[in-house]
Amino acid sequence: MSGKHAILSPSSAHRWMVCTGAPAMEQGIEDKGSEYADEGTAAHFLGATCLTEKTDAKNYIGRGIVLWESEDASGESWREHVPTLAKRKAEFVVDGDMIDYVQRYVDLVREYAVGGELLVEQALPIGHLTGEEDAEGTGDAVVLRESEITVADLKYGRGVEVSAIDNEQLKLYGLGALEKYSILGDFTSVRLVIIQPRISYAPSEWVISVDELLLFAKEVMIQSAQAMELWDREIEELTEFLTPGTDTCQWCKAKATCPKLSGFVEEAIGAKFTDLTTADALEQEATVKKLIPSDASLGAKMDTLELIEGWCKAIRAEVERELLAGKPVAGYKLVQGRKSARSWSDDTEAETVLKSMRLKQEQMYDLKLISPTTAEKVLKESPKRWKRIESLISQSEGKPSVAPVTDKRPALELKPLEDSFDVIEPSVAEDLV
Repeated sequence: MSGKHAILSPSSAHRWMVCTGAPAMEQGIEDKGSEYADEGTAAHFLGATCLTEKTDAKNYIGRGIVLWESEDASGESWREHVPTLAKRKAEFVVDGDMIDYVQRYVDLVREYAVGGELLVEQALPIGHLTGEEDAEGTGDAVVLRESEITVADLKYGRGVEVSAIDNEQLKLYGLGALEKYSILGDFTSVRLVIIQPRISYAPSEWVISVDELLLFAKEVMIQSAQAMELWDREIEELTEFLTPGTDTCQWCKAKATCPKLSGFVEEAIGAKFTDLTTADALEQEATVKKLIPSDASLGAKMDTLELIEGWCKAIRAEVERELLAGKPVAGYKLVQGRKSARSWSDDTEAETVLKSMRLKQEQMYDLKLISPTTAEKVLKESPKRWKRIESLISQSEGKPSVAPVTDKRPALELKPLEDSFDVIEPSVAEDLV
């Protein structure tokens, strides 16, 4: 949606502002995207359409949103408006879930826009900060008031909750909005808003003064200048500018080949990488057990676990990519995977043939009672009927799970296992023998 895809993009600012060597490490590595990212793009398209056309999400139920690309462009549009020669990358049908979540975003943006001027899907300049000519980011929704700019960003993911507080991406959008609209008002503050309807009903928002934002701009210019200066360096020259971390490495395309991350993992587990492919199961288990800490460092090791797991996934993906490209990887090969579950090549034709065999309905179809979630959607227009069935719903408590102390949920008070046993006096114990 932006005029030019920025190397130092706002969405990856949390990475390149800390790890200035990351952009150089990532160059040449294909961004394969994901189904989740494509789904988010479709949701953004629906939200922008509702805000621009002043309509509601329910008006588009059943319509298909297609993500496409051609030789000279890419984008998303309604199924019937896809350019003739474009290649269709993905398609999503507007269903009840998407309607509910996108409408929440639309409603919140409209609330923020009361008394101001709403601008949708705005290309916001950042090149004056990063040094990339014509570089831009896209603000999902920008609201202009007399002394304040609001920048709202839709996050459609359901995995990780994102906070607006001190968020580098949104601060860059805020700076872009100031650059673009400064002549329209005497702005003294910028309100940054993240709307993540699949995780939280309430938005995350944070207000920063223009003076503070301009201090951040100086930091951006320093870090971006270093990142661009490193662009043509060899990997060996980048090592001192690489800074591994859970947040910085999470979406980095180069983590499988990053020497600094590899060294960090070795240090974290307290051992050099050892070839275990020739060891038997008992030897492998014994080696791994030696690496598990049993002292006060257990919590510190836990802090690194997410980063290490991400590195492991990246290594698996890189090995697969190399083998699929026909390149050898010592000790590994490609084999044919298990066949998928059988399915009808043509459901309608199979149904017709089965009916001609005079099979009973219960023999032809698998009938299953709808879930409470589906029932709530079906009956949401009829509160009385929903009340009748709601009393029949049960829900088990969640199982205890490990979380950092910064987690908002209260800690469970559990007794040590030994406290669950009764103490038996020696005299009583003798009688039990």
